Formats: sequence, C-alpha cells, structure tokens
Amino acid sequence: MSCAAKILTRAAFLGLDFGSRFVKLAYTTDLVTFGKRKLDTLTFYRDYFYRNAQQIEIDWPRLGLESPAHLVATGYGKHLLQAYLPTITEIRAHFLGAVWQTGLRDFILLEIGGQDTKVLYVKQGRVFDFLSNDRCAAGTGRYLENMARFLKMPWSEFTSYSQEPVIISNTCAIFGETELIGHLLDGVPLPRIAAGVNDSVARRALTMFRRYPSRTLVFVGGVARNLAVVNCLRQRGDYQVITPPDPQFNGALGCCLEARNSAEHLREDNKFSLISPEPHGTANLK
Repeated sequence: MSCAAKILTRAAFLGLDFGSRFVKLAYTTDLVTFGKRKLDTLTFYRDYFYRNAQQIEIDWPRLGLESPAHLVATGYGKHLLQAYLPTITEIRAHFLGAVWQTGLRDFILLEIGGQDTKVLYVKQGRVFDFLSNDRCAAGTGRYLENMARFLKMPWSEFTSYSQEPVIISNTCAIFGETELIGHLLDGVPLPRIAAGVNDSVARRALTMFRRYPSRTLVFVGGVARNLAVVNCLRQRGDYQVITPPDPQFNGALGCCLEARNSAEHLREDNKFSLISPEPHGTANLK
C-alpha cells in the first residue's frame, strides 16, 4: 500500500528522543492520550531521516503520522539538530516527563539508558542538582545486554533474577565477562550470577544518588523495564521506587509536553508554565 493510501495519525504535538539504541516518539493532540513509536536508531536514520544542505526532513507518512504542528527533540546528536529542529536537554526532557507522569514535586530521578546514566534531584518542582555519566557504558543497558548474551540466557529469563546475587564489581560493558567466568569456574549457579549482574547496576546507581535526602526514587529509561534491577534497588536502599507506566518513553513525553508549552507560549505571547498546570500522574500511553 502506498503512503498516499495510508490513514495517517494526527500529531499536533510530538516529542523525539534520540537514544543510543532506540529513537522514541511520543505524540498527542489533547494531552490525555499519547501515541508512541520506538525504532532502532540505525533504522530510523537510514529509513526515515533525510538531510540536505538546507534542512532535515523526517518521512512522517512512512511513520504513519501527519507532519506534526509542533515538534521538540532531545538525546544523542541533538547539537547537530539545533539548526533544524527545536531541542531541549535530556535533563529537562526527563524532568518534564517524570513530573507529568507521576504528579510528584519532590523526588530523585534515575534514568538508565543504553549507554549512559543520569540522576536528577528534584525539590519543590525544580531541578536542584544533576549528575550524568555519559562517557562510559558501565552499568547501563548495553552492559546488561552483553552479560545476558555472554551467559546465553534469554532476556526474559535474565531480567527475572534478583535473589541471592553474587557480588560483581566490574560493570564494564566490554570487559565484564572476565569476572563472570571466574564465578562460573567457582561453580556459582547461573541464576545467582545473573542476579549479581542486575544487582551490580543497582549498586552502581545508588552511589550516584545516595547523597540526596529524598527517599522517593522515580526510575525511567529502558533499564527501568528490567524488573530485577528495580527489585535490587528496593532491596539495596530504603527507597520508594516508582516506575512510570512506560519509562522508556519518559524523555520523548517530556519533549512532547515542551512542544505543547512552546505552542501555548506563542499563542498567548506571555510566560507559560514549564509544566502543564495539572500533571496527570499516569499518562495514558497507548
């Protein structure tokens, strides 16, 4: 079927989060129901993304979408997009998305993606401090995937192990296999090794945000879908760990909200709240 024959979805406000592994899109017309799409990053750039001397074009019809009226982007390579698309920092995008999804104003935000980790300390609805580790993939989604592959364990099984973890200290995405081999030679059961890998990610993250007084932790990013890491965070620290309905789309949702805020600012020609006046608490992501 040709693109012209497709029924395209209207997307008045759209957010793009360019991740290292996936490109995430969140879009809405009414701030009640949000559509979402996730594509492999290489596939997106190869099949949907065009650049010429004057502008960047995205093949919206091929994505099944009308060209959005208002668009904001964040993520890897956003500095290359600033001349073509409105962009915001990943810190801002995740802050907006987390406040909207949870309705909270005081919390620690932990975002673990494919190749980096970010921590925000939010107090009274403002970002007071943040940390980012984007120079090393240790303790990230890439590390977890590599270790599951090394153990020849299906992802669904690997992410189910969090009990009786063996201590693993090397969270390097490239060289972490060496320590796992040592445990295998010592006869440690595979479930305990898998649990140790998941626990090592939780322990590494805890060192980044333990300094902050809040006991409420909002966990987003692709790794937040790993229930074993979520359980390890709960076991390791005295935190109320909250994962929004679809944590991997938190940044894209924040961009979508920023697109709406920017449009409202243009219409009213005055300052508009960075956050929608009434955060929904749980966004309805289809």
